[in-house]
Amino acid sequence: MEERKRRYGVIACVLTVTLAVLAGVGIYQFRRANDLELLVRNQYTQAFHELTDYVKDVDFLLKKSLLVSGPAQMSALSSEIYMQTAAAKANLALLPLDGADLSGTSKFLSQAGDYTAYLAKKVISAGEITGEEYDMLEKLSDHAETVSEELQEIEGKLQAGQISFKEEKTSQMAAYAANEINIGSGMERIEKSFQDYPSLVYDGPFSEHIESMEPVMLEGRPDYDQEEARQVAASFLEDERAKRLTFSDESGGRMPAHNFVAQLGEEREVSLSVTKQGGYVLYMLDNREVTDKKLSISQATEKARAFLRRQGMFYFKNSYYEESDNVATLNFAAMQGDVVLYSDLIKVKIALDNGEVLGYEAKGYLMSHKFRELPEEVLSEEEARAAVSSHLEVTGTGLALIPQESLREVLCYEFKGQHNGRNFLVYINAVTGQEEQILMLLESESGVLAV
Repeated sequence: MEERKRRYGVIACVLTVTLAVLAGVGIYQFRRANDLELLVRNQYTQAFHELTDYVKDVDFLLKKSLLVSGPAQMSALSSEIYMQTAAAKANLALLPLDGADLSGTSKFLSQAGDYTAYLAKKVISAGEITGEEYDMLEKLSDHAETVSEELQEIEGKLQAGQISFKEEKTSQMAAYAANEINIGSGMERIEKSFQDYPSLVYDGPFSEHIESMEPVMLEGRPDYDQEEARQVAASFLEDERAKRLTFSDESGGRMPAHNFVAQLGEEREVSLSVTKQGGYVLYMLDNREVTDKKLSISQATEKARAFLRRQGMFYFKNSYYEESDNVATLNFAAMQGDVVLYSDLIKVKIALDNGEVLGYEAKGYLMSHKFRELPEEVLSEEEARAAVSSHLEVTGTGLALIPQESLREVLCYEFKGQHNGRNFLVYINAVTGQEEQILMLLESESGVLAV
């Protein structure tokens, strides 16, 4: 009897251990399956976000193409549209929407790339865009805006958790995307390789080129030691923040700098960087929370101008701005006579409760600023205007020096104007009359950006 009990006890123990192991394996497999499902869903979500971004870029590019009058710009825009549409289609193909008919979306993307490429080849061959072709281009632009808005609305629902990729063939997103987007064209699908192409330009036009430059302002300037740099930082702040500055560390890169911090309470901190060569303030950032808004953008601009004048910077033109969390970020470009130097950019952050300067960034200015030898023989404003598309209603004109991707700078007439209720900037080479660049202004309550 005792032997039988002992055997039963051993068997029960073995069964308990076996069940525990099986349960552990089951839990592991269940968690692994959930993790894999989450990974796949995240990949689908990422593909959808990228699709939305690419289509938004195509929308902007097609709107610009409506104002092109020269072959170089048409060729450049066509190339951008082609790459963006190819990337959008590649992400569209990754989505688990087998039950949805997305042929209209795919056809639209193919047509946008093919048609602009066709127009570019025609213009380069000295042909002209006919009224019928322009109407077709405008239709593409209208459809791009519709598709972009639809995708952004779906993206909002996806981010809010109202829809997901868990439901494979019956998701609301699949049905929503399939039913509305179709331009009914018979053009052939593009079967070409996909390429990423970042095209949005923020913080005003022509800001990204500085990444590949050497700092012009620092050439031949004397070195500043830590104490000399601290005195520059204290003079820059001009208030109680200056008294609490302490050395933090040093940074390298193209503009090695001495870095300082000032603690103002448990949560407020001011950071400031001064270049070792030349002793210029590279940036300053005060993280004070601004809970109230009393100043307009115009008043904030005057506060920023007064601050720049106190720093000995007098000849600047304000251009683009962004407002966020009751703080205005204002962009200023240096002037040489009546010419705007868009490479020489300074940003100033102003608190909209009391006008305090909460931020300053001079990377573009330190990288680029110098006296330019500008061409003396230039076209008249009337001659340059003749190169602007007749579809643009010009509202303002000025001279500007703009950088190209090659870092070569070009003197241009800057024509600001409207088309279909939107504001654009068109840049015409002041010497050759060639169309150099087109930017569209995105204007809202929170700011003005150029794309």
